[in-house]
Amino acid sequence: MTTAALEVTDLTVAYGDKPVLWDVDVEVPVGTLTAIVGPNGAGKTTLLRSILGLVKPAAGQALVLGRPYREQRRLVAYVPQRGSVDWDFPTDVRDVVLMGRYGRIGWVRRPGRRDREAADEALRQLGIEHLASRQISQLSGGQQQRVFLARALVQEAELYLMDEPFQGVDATTELAIVELLRALREHGKTIVCVHHDLQTVAEYFDRVVLLNVRTVAAGTVEEVFTEENLRLAYGGRSAAFGRRNGP
Repeated sequence: MTTAALEVTDLTVAYGDKPVLWDVDVEVPVGTLTAIVGPNGAGKTTLLRSILGLVKPAAGQALVLGRPYREQRRLVAYVPQRGSVDWDFPTDVRDVVLMGRYGRIGWVRRPGRRDREAADEALRQLGIEHLASRQISQLSGGQQQRVFLARALVQEAELYLMDEPFQGVDATTELAIVELLRALREHGKTIVCVHHDLQTVAEYFDRVVLLNVRTVAAGTVEEVFTEENLRLAYGGRSAAFGRRNGP
């Protein structure tokens, strides 16, 4: 039996008396592109933060390649929401990307030649090598998101967790991100994205988790992304979003 890249079992998270996640079960196979979809307040970001140990669950667990995250942290890369970051911090693009290497080299050692080469290659893959010495405060939203993705790339992870990677970016950047995620999948990597645009789920992803505090449905897009399940997840409001078929 093949070990899942991510296995969440009976996960419950509460803030005070209010449950944010309730008995959530999710299994993500290795080498897949999965969207976590649901209405505002569904617990999507909390799910990622729980997997990363940033939020303590009241019950349940999350396993990365069969083991707790604390034992597998070097195998996981995280791209948070762009709005959660202080972009006025005085540092340049290359240094932000190099931060992704510290999980491998430690915080005491200085990045070596291989680390700098990895950072430059990631910048090239994202088409922002010309911004390497630019202060991050001077970047557009799309450029900032590409920097975050480059930082994740240099971690050489097996599982990539991304919170709204397409939010607030232009169409060119969105297509560049999609191509990057597909390339990672082709190399056997696993990507899980919190995603809000129902119209692009079938086009961008091969699996989907419909979440609204509980797991409404999880599996392949063909199995799960149905009008009935969307109504269950969104309380009958899914029709307002519309859908378009993937290729």
